[in-house]
Amino acid sequence: MPQGASVKLREKTFLDYQNDVKVSDVRLAAQEGFVSVEHAKRYTTLGMATDQGKLSNINGLATLAGALDAEIPSVGTTTFRPPYHPISMGAIAGAARGDTFQPIRRTPLHDWHESNGAIWEPVGQWRRPYAYVQSGESTHDAVMREVTNTRENLGLLDASTLGKLIVRGPDAARFLDMLYTNMMSTLKPGKCRYGLMCNENGFLIDDGVVARLDEQTFLCHTTTGGADSIHAHMEEWLQTEWWDWKVHVVNATEHYAQVAVVGPNARKCLEKLGGMDLSREALGFMEWTDGELGGFKVRVFRISFSGELSYEIAVEAGQGQAFWDALLIAGHDLGVMPYGTECLHILRAEKGFIMIGDETDGTVIPQDLGLNWAISKKKDDYLGKRAQERSHMQDPARWKLVGLETTDGSTLPDGAYALGEGENENGQKVMQGRVTSTYHSPTLDRGIAMGLVLNGPDRMGEVLTFPGTDGKTYEARIVDPVFYDPKGEKQNV
Repeated sequence: MPQGASVKLREKTFLDYQNDVKVSDVRLAAQEGFVSVEHAKRYTTLGMATDQGKLSNINGLATLAGALDAEIPSVGTTTFRPPYHPISMGAIAGAARGDTFQPIRRTPLHDWHESNGAIWEPVGQWRRPYAYVQSGESTHDAVMREVTNTRENLGLLDASTLGKLIVRGPDAARFLDMLYTNMMSTLKPGKCRYGLMCNENGFLIDDGVVARLDEQTFLCHTTTGGADSIHAHMEEWLQTEWWDWKVHVVNATEHYAQVAVVGPNARKCLEKLGGMDLSREALGFMEWTDGELGGFKVRVFRISFSGELSYEIAVEAGQGQAFWDALLIAGHDLGVMPYGTECLHILRAEKGFIMIGDETDGTVIPQDLGLNWAISKKKDDYLGKRAQERSHMQDPARWKLVGLETTDGSTLPDGAYALGEGENENGQKVMQGRVTSTYHSPTLDRGIAMGLVLNGPDRMGEVLTFPGTDGKTYEARIVDPVFYDPKGEKQNV
């Protein structure tokens, strides 16, 4: 500012170069009654830019003090926010590269998996065993062995990564009724229920088993990759929409190790540990109970993602390895064998169970997957309900879930599209479906797949053509998505 400049010119002097706050702005704030430094800050936006006032606040406070005819200390200062001293962008972002690009999360059983041939698969930030490869064995052979053994004997899966959200409070049941498509408030303590969760646009974002622990407490299981995002989803709605509901959510995923004990010999293995009655009469399908097994305090869920007799057992994280070791000893004469995520995927695909991220892609609604049975007709509302009533969501031309079997027993390429007739407006071949999951099933000794197909459920038996990226063309017949034990007899023994 030139020496001797007029008062009018000095009033236009910039104090905050980022937000263009002038001396006259601060003086006007004082005239308008914003005499508190925090109020003046918000009225003028002084110090609210990326520098957080490092370049402007001292002069701004002095100007406010002058306008109020007060000493600067009596005016006070605004809240300082980090970083107090300037730091480089490299210091902020430089660590996020190479091995430190993303934190790696490990289950309590990680070291055992590592020393027993596990090939790792990243699932979110977690590392999960894809398969346990033995000497002289290919990865494919290892997966086939694990599937066959689990179906015929006994398999163990480290399920510790699945999300475990504890929802508690007088309004917990009301809250979950809004989050899930089906009714959770009618669930009795000691019972479990499979639930679907949609966003406000109606699209399916997560699924899992909900257990009611007591009248005000629920345990919501989520997908491995969804635990943190679903926790944030819950908190967002509690804090912005239903802020007056009395609900508290805790992410307890890492507090517990959880093991799935699966196969015809599952109950026999747990009976050898002793301590609880886990008979069909004592613990029915979709029930849970607390107790002790082999001296370990456990929570046992009678649920199945494989179609086999199955128990998922949670113990404190610090007891996870010891409990796993006890299961291996108890199951030694019963054909016990650990299995990884690829075996898990084949087991669930043989049963026609969906997988979030495979059968869903952010554009799929429960009705597309034939999951209408999991949508309550008694509730007035749930997240996504109104969106699912839009004309596009109810369009009969939406692709629907079906099973697919190749005519020659081969395995369809993952993500392959089914050719339709003619071309679209861009001159491209019309597509009438796509493969969402595809595997070789050792149980059925053939390739099996699931896919979304135009009018699929009404076209059972039709043969579709799938061009592959390998230059081959595959033909597959539309079938029911449940390939194995359609009556569910094996999981209810």
